[in-house]
Amino acid sequence: MFVNAAEVSGTTRPQAHATHIGSDCSNDENILFRLAYLITGDEVQAEDSVIAAYDLAEQGKPPFSDWLLEWAKWATVRSAIQARLADIRECEVRYKSSDCRQPRHRPPIMRPDLPAMTESILHLDPEVVIAELDSFARAILVLRGVLGASVRDCSGQLNVFSESVLAAERRIMAWLAKARGKQLPDLAV
Repeated sequence: MFVNAAEVSGTTRPQAHATHIGSDCSNDENILFRLAYLITGDEVQAEDSVIAAYDLAEQGKPPFSDWLLEWAKWATVRSAIQARLADIRECEVRYKSSDCRQPRHRPPIMRPDLPAMTESILHLDPEVVIAELDSFARAILVLRGVLGASVRDCSGQLNVFSESVLAAERRIMAWLAKARGKQLPDLAV
């Protein structure tokens, strides 16, 4: 019933076990094995299931390649945010104070047309974006406009106020309208 993924991929079971499973099932690294074992009730089938999952992910077969890409995007953004977190938080002060006169309603979320938004953002000249938006606005641009993160997710990940995220989003939307007009006249806001 199960394909022996270790044999198909040219890896012997002991090699695959050492590479992907390890010997201690109480270790967090072995959660995939434990989940597969709970379902199959058979160690060999569980090992084969995990090895097959790794092979699928490495070969880029959907849906694993899609999940892997999404995870990689989030992991990359998180790493980049951590590298610039001090700068990002310094810039938040401007948005916190600029939001005092604004109504407390939330603007339309950038998600309704996320693929089109993502595509237009990725086609902008990065040098222009870096020159014209501060690090806080750029973080919100990527989190909200490319990854589709909620205001709450942005606030939590950056450890900033939700009002600052909303103020930055309003500035970004206004900036995007101008930037798209200059750089991508065929994409309407």
